[in-house]
Amino acid sequence: MSKPISKINRLAAAAVAILISACALANIGGIRNSQDVERAFETSQVPADSRYWYLYLENSPYAVVGLSRDYRIEDISWTEVQPGSETFQKVVALVQRFPVPGSRAFGAQILDPSSQPIGVWYSSMSAGISVDPATKVVSVATGTPWLGDDGHNGSRD
Repeated sequence: MSKPISKINRLAAAAVAILISACALANIGGIRNSQDVERAFETSQVPADSRYWYLYLENSPYAVVGLSRDYRIEDISWTEVQPGSETFQKVVALVQRFPVPGSRAFGAQILDPSSQPIGVWYSSMSAGISVDPATKVVSVATGTPWLGDDGHNGSRD
C-alpha cells in the first residue's frame, strides 16, 4: 500500500511539469505560407547561400527544406542536397508533380521560435518546426505518407 502524495509533492510535481512544458514550447517555430518561396522553388531561384535537404527518398520525396547556413537538420529521414544540382531539381519537380492526395505543393518560410525567418519549405504537407537555439538543430515533424497516412497534420499556416 502506498502513502498518499503530500500537497507539497503535488505542487512540486506540477511546477516541474509546467517548467518542462515552458522549455519545450520555447523551441517551437513554424511555417508561414509564401508565394515568393513557392515561386523560387518552381523557377529554381532558391537562395544559394542556404543548405538544403529533402524528405524521404530521392525518387519519392515529400518535402524540400532550405535553412540558413547556421542551422541544420540531424534526422535520418532527411538527405542533404546541393541547390542547383540535378538531384535538387529532380526532388523539387517530384514534390510538385506528386503531392500527397488532396493537396498541392506550396512554399513557406520556416520561422524560429521568435518568428524570424531561418529557411524555406516546399511541400504538399504541413509541418511542425522545433529549433534548438543552442545547437541550431531544426526538427521537422510531418505526416508519414510512405507509411500509409495522408501527410496532413494540421493547417498550413
